[in-house]
Amino acid sequence: MKIIDMDVKNLLLQTRKAEANPGGGALLILISNLAINLSLMMDKNNFEINKNLAKVSRETLLEISKSYETYMQDDVDNFNELMIKIKEGNSCEEDFIKAADPLLNMIEKNIKGLEHINFFLTYGKKSTLTDGQIANDLLYQAILSALPTIKINLDCTSNSYDLDSIKDKANKIYLDNLNAIERRK
Repeated sequence: MKIIDMDVKNLLLQTRKAEANPGGGALLILISNLAINLSLMMDKNNFEINKNLAKVSRETLLEISKSYETYMQDDVDNFNELMIKIKEGNSCEEDFIKAADPLLNMIEKNIKGLEHINFFLTYGKKSTLTDGQIANDLLYQAILSALPTIKINLDCTSNSYDLDSIKDKANKIYLDNLNAIERRK
């Protein structure tokens, strides 16, 4: 069954199994998707002079949310394929890159999401500011949580990935968002 088709109860049952399917990577992507959608709770009908900025941020966040649906399943499928090849003794560098790819895509989208939720943290409904803060925290923590898995996969390849610069970039945007929240309190 695809993750997107699971109800919450089934998802919880699947993740507590010894051989969880989906695993941690797919769950990070799901959490990121929930965070993006949680930030949209700050949307309001009238942003007056900022309505064009609101439209761009809203549409970007909705596009990100939709892409996560694919990334979640890709994470499950790519991981399962990698495990089969490892057990058969015929895994190659490309398999490890493919296994890391959904989380790399998630990080890219989470950073973009952090940038775009800033609009809603700055101008959105103040009554849902705590939801925006939760979204900010979840997107940032999902990035940090994905890095060890990415490192494990890419360490099996000749590819390099500057994890520290990604962490620094995400941290800067995350802190900018926290400042936007503080100004609204």
